[in-house]
Amino acid sequence: MAHTDNAPLTERQQYWLNHIRACDGGGKTSVEYAREHGLNVKSLYSARKALAEKGSLPRSQSPRFQKAHVSNLPVQSDSQWQVQLPNGVVIAFGGAVDAKSLALVLSTAASLS
Repeated sequence: MAHTDNAPLTERQQYWLNHIRACDGGGKTSVEYAREHGLNVKSLYSARKALAEKGSLPRSQSPRFQKAHVSNLPVQSDSQWQVQLPNGVVIAFGGAVDAKSLALVLSTAASLS
């Protein structure tokens, strides 16, 4: 359940809300927007989370898990990997990979929006 706080926004919260709305309406990723406006992208994400918890922004409704589709391509002995995420990002790399490295690659790619 979302916490909603009817208290008015502070000046700092309004500052971040304005940037978040501009970012969302501008068709750019959060990283691109932050870079163009001299903002720290982690601060932008933190403000988005705090404002969503306050009820000033809708919570993200994007699913955290996606169904995986395994292709019927022949197995190659050189361990070539290709993953296409629902957001259109394609990741391709070769060689052996451990679970921790694969998880890092996938979570990083999934965060690109």
